[in-house]
Amino acid sequence: MTDDNSPASMPAEALNRADAALVATLDAVVSVHANESHWWNNASFALPLLGCIVLVTVGWIAGIDEAFGFGLFLGVVALLMTPVVLVGWRGVATAIVLTRDRALALHDGHVMREFPWAEVVAIDRAETMGNIRWRIHSSDGQHLTIDGEIADVEGLVAQARTLAALPAPAPTDAGAPG
Repeated sequence: MTDDNSPASMPAEALNRADAALVATLDAVVSVHANESHWWNNASFALPLLGCIVLVTVGWIAGIDEAFGFGLFLGVVALLMTPVVLVGWRGVATAIVLTRDRALALHDGHVMREFPWAEVVAIDRAETMGNIRWRIHSSDGQHLTIDGEIADVEGLVAQARTLAALPAPAPTDAGAPG
């Protein structure tokens, strides 16, 4: 990896241990961007769990059976959503690493997807129901997704455009980084 004073070594502290160990083995690291969220940040899990805690507590302290019962129901919903959320999380990059010769998406110390810069044909922005994601497209039709929870998305996209030797975004991408 690079020396301790390089920009690439700074964000590695935010990485989980497995990703940090993998990044330490890479050569020519330009930048490292950790995912700032965790599996339990998923609303399908977190909201029922929080509702369960609040309603069970209020129902128990105030003696309100309906609140207590609904809190238990929300607890069951949170419990049932846990495997769904965990399965979905397995497909989410916990870090994006840019090196001089390629882009890598990592998940807990494993490379999920990687593209050499020579194979990158486009970087585009996709918005779905207010959630903005960026995608690095390769010549074989595959893409690497950069979720909005990744640290310094704007810097990552700008650096990726430079490394892939892609032109600046079209004027229709007003406000787009890079």
